[in-house]
Amino acid sequence: MLYYIAFILSQRRSYLGQTKVARTIYIKGEQLEALKRLSEKTKVPQSVYVREALDMLLEKYSDQLQFDFIDYFRK
Repeated sequence: MLYYIAFILSQRRSYLGQTKVARTIYIKGEQLEALKRLSEKTKVPQSVYVREALDMLLEKYSDQLQFDFIDYFRK
């Protein structure tokens, strides 16, 4: 079963020099519970882990996006 999650990210704060934008995602219940447990244990916000996972995914598939993900954020 998928659970609805909305990560509201402040547009006034920047992440790696970029403005954050709010997005809605659907994740599995098991993913939600694991993310909650990880966040509670480490005191790191869930949104930080979601952004980190997205960064890793985009880097993995950067060749398909026709740009080097790492170099994109170094500018």
